[in-house]
Amino acid sequence: MGETNIREVTRDDEFRDWFEELLEREDASYDADAHAEERWLVASNAIGDWIGGVHYHLRGGVSHLLELAVAPAERHQGHAHELLAAFEEHSLEAGAHVVEFWTEDTRSLALLGALGWTPVLARPNYIGGRTWHLMEKRLDAA
Repeated sequence: MGETNIREVTRDDEFRDWFEELLEREDASYDADAHAEERWLVASNAIGDWIGGVHYHLRGGVSHLLELAVAPAERHQGHAHELLAAFEEHSLEAGAHVVEFWTEDTRSLALLGALGWTPVLARPNYIGGRTWHLMEKRLDAA
């Protein structure tokens, strides 16, 4: 075996496309639900300026919310609620039966709880030494 060079690459590197194709071929050979499909939702105003967005993965019927953000000048106007509802709707349309989200922000716990999400797991001394919570919501196609 020859010399191997391992390095970190950026999100925009050509390797990402090559690796995605490799994973798709592998998925097709044994289990199509194994690969996480990366997705984004964007909120914009009437003139097209970005307000915020959602980044999530969809895999085997589970939609995992990775990030939700709203521009500082646009906060406290309900955009996060709209983005969260859109995330749930798009996840359901894509075949997800459950959505989930890890958070250490207690405000997020309260908001998600009020919107029908339930706590699944608390993990003390996790990322950054803080307690993180896994929240989920079962989606109903009705």
